[in-house]
Amino acid sequence: MSQSVSVHFKRRFPLFPLPETMLLPHAMMPLSIFEPRYIQLTDHALDSSGQIAIATIHKSAQKKPKGTVPLRDAVCLAQIVKHEKASHGYNILIYGLCRAEIQEEFLATEAQLYRSAKLSPLEEEEDDVGEEYRNQLKHLLRRPNLQKLEYASAVEQWINEPDLSTHALFELIGCSLFDDSELRYSLLSEPSGEVRTLKLLSELKRLDKLIEMTHCQSQDRWENGLSWN
Repeated sequence: MSQSVSVHFKRRFPLFPLPETMLLPHAMMPLSIFEPRYIQLTDHALDSSGQIAIATIHKSAQKKPKGTVPLRDAVCLAQIVKHEKASHGYNILIYGLCRAEIQEEFLATEAQLYRSAKLSPLEEEEDDVGEEYRNQLKHLLRRPNLQKLEYASAVEQWINEPDLSTHALFELIGCSLFDDSELRYSLLSEPSGEVRTLKLLSELKRLDKLIEMTHCQSQDRWENGLSWN
């Protein structure tokens, strides 16, 4: 998403809760909207700024008396960049704008069927992380084990994209290479870009070792039909 988008944190934002953390800034995600409350949410968002807050439900949460499931504090504020009407409601494409934190939550009412919240920005004001992290990433992705990853070739293209900042590069890696929702939430809730970058480099190194261990235990190395498990 090339054009800049303004965010006015003084107003309320619609909350779209998901069971797991699915979106980080700079990444895109399709959503199929079919529940009446979220169809209304989409209608209202499209009539306004087109911005919605993608929230994460507490895994072990108990429903509150009014039937609302508690949400984790960190959210990804997203922009609806494409939408189309469908028989069930909407198909939309959203783009992650920035990290934010729920400051005050407002429950659904008869007039407004969805929850909303006042948010505050969660990102630290800092320059882009150093070029050395981009170079470390290049060297890591040359390892044979990581070359086997589904999005390895896409990441190599992102590395060589001059208009893609190192911050944005690592956000895309967090969303595309890792399915662990807890890891994604830890990235979403971390204000420091450098800390997030170091965490992802560490995870890539750990993944490289895990793939190597799996390769060492492959069936062609087992004796007499026995596995290491």
